[in-house]
Amino acid sequence: MIGHGIRAAVEQSITPYEDSRLAKLIDQIGPYAIKFVKSRWAASYLSPGRLKISQTPALTWGTATYVTPLAFPLSSALYGRIGLVSDFDPFTWRVFDATDPAARMAYVNWVRVQPAFADLVLTVHSTHANHLLRNKFRREFGIDCVLFHPDQEAEIHTDRAQHVWMAVTDCNPDGSIDATMSRRFGRARFTVLIDEEFELEENGLPVQRAARQIERITEKILQRESLEISVARTDPNLPRNVVDFYENSGYLHLYIDP
Repeated sequence: MIGHGIRAAVEQSITPYEDSRLAKLIDQIGPYAIKFVKSRWAASYLSPGRLKISQTPALTWGTATYVTPLAFPLSSALYGRIGLVSDFDPFTWRVFDATDPAARMAYVNWVRVQPAFADLVLTVHSTHANHLLRNKFRREFGIDCVLFHPDQEAEIHTDRAQHVWMAVTDCNPDGSIDATMSRRFGRARFTVLIDEEFELEENGLPVQRAARQIERITEKILQRESLEISVARTDPNLPRNVVDFYENSGYLHLYIDP
């Protein structure tokens, strides 16, 4: 049995959306999030669609949709050249704020009394055990969204101390965590482009000629604008500009000035 004090500490770290740090971030720009992916997905998100739920074991908070509030529009740019923007509805969510040291310690104390804790610290299966524990934690406490500081960073773009990322849970009717396509981010669209990218291999072999991955897609989008990335990084209006392009089916190209 988990001690009453441990459960109480976790529950104290879970807040309804309106009282959460997420609400304060969304007040700045509205309920929009961005996810950077490889450029090969541009065509799939020319029209709005669902984001893919991440389920590999080496994830910070388990099986979830990992996105960034648009208050930090370039923070997760290390994951790809294409920024997929989606609106979402967080107003009934329960939010666990892992940017708070007290909340992190509440989770650590909960983990220590779990049967899987021994596998976490004594076996080669620690990654798998971590994944199971993080999923169990969110299911057991009915957590819709975990806020956390980045644990990876893109040089210049990411501030690990100040930026906030999100891991959002989709649950199936039986209470299990969905690992397919997110219903909570169901209107994601290609909205931001950071320069270009090429596929260098095909079926494990070097290609003779690398085709551009996105040009045919961008030609179909009439509303577009280019902005030098060093200017964009310091532009306080960048989140609002991204939302405008998202709402008007356009895209913003952030380029490096040679």
